[in-house]
Amino acid sequence: MKFPHIALPPPATSAALRRHRSTLRARVKALRSEPDRKFVNDFPELVAAVEASFRHEESMLELLGDACLHPRRADHAVILCALHRTAPRVESGDVGLGRQVADALEHVLTWQD
Repeated sequence: MKFPHIALPPPATSAALRRHRSTLRARVKALRSEPDRKFVNDFPELVAAVEASFRHEESMLELLGDACLHPRRADHAVILCALHRTAPRVESGDVGLGRQVADALEHVLTWQD
């Protein structure tokens, strides 16, 4: 699907992407502070939120015709693969692994800003 190119000022676009990413980081941070049982229950919701957030971000970049779209999609694919491989183990009770992945995810989301 090809979207029309829209011209938003780069600072406005960057601010919107940073705000969106900040919201996702806050969600990861909140999950990390939860007790183990709640962490296990909420981890799948975090994975779904990351998927939705990445889709939104990629749609914005596609609309803008941004050159970083393809490298960002590749990064997103790696992150989502790790989350999907981890999720069954977390749901089976491996909270330690889930917390390691959540820590790494928060750092990656900060780095990608």
